[in-house]
Formats: sequence, structure tokens, C-alpha cells
Amino acid sequence: MMVTLSEGAKRSLDDYLRQARTYLRGSRSVDADEIEQNITEHIENELEGEAEPVSYDVLDAVLKKLGSPQQWVPMEELPWWWKIIYRLRSGPEDWRLAYISLALFVAGLLTLPYAPVSIVLILAGFLTSRAAISEAGDIDKIKAQKWLLYPPLIVVYLFVLLALLTWPLALLIPLADVYERDFRESYHYFSNENDYWFVATPAILAGLGLWWSILAIVLLKPRRLLQVVFRPFAEKVRSKWALRLLLIGLVLMILSAGIGVLYYQDFI
Repeated sequence: MMVTLSEGAKRSLDDYLRQARTYLRGSRSVDADEIEQNITEHIENELEGEAEPVSYDVLDAVLKKLGSPQQWVPMEELPWWWKIIYRLRSGPEDWRLAYISLALFVAGLLTLPYAPVSIVLILAGFLTSRAAISEAGDIDKIKAQKWLLYPPLIVVYLFVLLALLTWPLALLIPLADVYERDFRESYHYFSNENDYWFVATPAILAGLGLWWSILAIVLLKPRRLLQVVFRPFAEKVRSKWALRLLLIGLVLMILSAGIGVLYYQDFI
């Protein structure tokens, strides 16, 4: 394209052309290369005379005027699942997926007393939000729809993040409880339950700190994985976040281990 575009506008155009190619890929009656060339020429003509680099908003107005990328394929040639998405996405202001997502999420909250149903509805709302964001491509496109799409994402992401950070406690606490009697019988100076847990609790926290340190080291490199899993909130994830988690984990592990050793020495 001869017209110079801003970075946001480039991403928007690339996404539009990518979607058009996706729709055209299975078409038997339309030449994908010819359609893409026609789209590009039309956009260049529309942008003629605009200040360069052309901003995202200016290009977005042209693309909206041009129409949906899927219009270039006859409806009868679309797969059945694309037809469903098309119908969901063809409402006023293209907000239907956002409305469906929020409706599923609210229904999940209202059915909390019925846990299995609630979980299914919340997860359905989460998947619908992810589908809407993927369909939009550029996160800037959804604008005010964020208020409808983000609630189920935030709830599920917080649960996943909390589970990822704290799952060792679900293993270490029951393990410490199981071995309490054997430990107290083997080491008679732990005269009561409190004495045992004064030592066991720092050991558990040290184990948690060790897990955070390992997790931080693992996440130092594959930031792309985090960005995909926690999209769109992890788009700006940096290595320094993992380094901070590593530092916190090491401090927690060292302090807890030290406190545990001090308590242990006091009892013996």
C-alpha cells in the first residue's frame, strides 16, 4: 500500500485482510487475490488526501464503510459455524457477543447455589468473551464493549492466577496435618499441637516461596504464553514482573525457613 499508516492502523488493516483471506480460503467462486487487491485499491482511494501517517480512527471509518470482511464470500459458501458467528455478530453496533457474554456471566452468578450449573455458565461467558476479542482482532476495536466482555474474563483469570500461586498450600497443609502425630511422637519436645505448628507453618510458607521462585524462573522467557492465556490483560507483561515474583519467593522462602529453624532450636 502506497499510503503510510500508523502502527494501530497497520494492525487494523492486516487484521481485516487476514479475516477476509480466512473467509475466502474455502470459497470456490471467488478469487481471493483479486478480492484482496480490490480491497487495497479501494482503501487507498478512500484515504487519498488524508494526513499521513493515517490514524487508526480514520482507517477504521473507511473499513466500516467498506463493510465486513465476510461480505466477499457468498453466504451459502460459508461453513455452518461461520454462519452462526455471522448471525451473532451482525446485530446493531456488533455487540451481540458482548451481550451474550455478560448474560451468561450474570446467569452464572445468579445460579451460584447450584455450583455445577454456575460454573458452566461462567465458563461459557468467559469463552464467549474470548471469542469476541479474537474476532475483533485489535483490542482497540471493542472500546466500550470492554465493560461487558471483561467481567467474566477477570473472574476466571483471578481464579486461575490464585490457583497457580497457591496450589502448593493444598498439598503441604494436609501433608503437615497427616504427619503431625508421627512427628510429635518421634520428637517428644513438641509437647503440644501449637509447638508443632510453630515449626510446620514456616516450613509450609518456605515451600510456597520455593514454588513462586520456580514459577518465576519458568516465566522469565515464555511471556507469549502468558499473553495468550491471559489475553488481553497480559499484553504488556515484562520480564521484570517475573523477577519481582522471584524476589518475593526467595525472600519468603529464606525468611520462613529461618524462622522455622529458630523455632525448632528453641524447642530442642
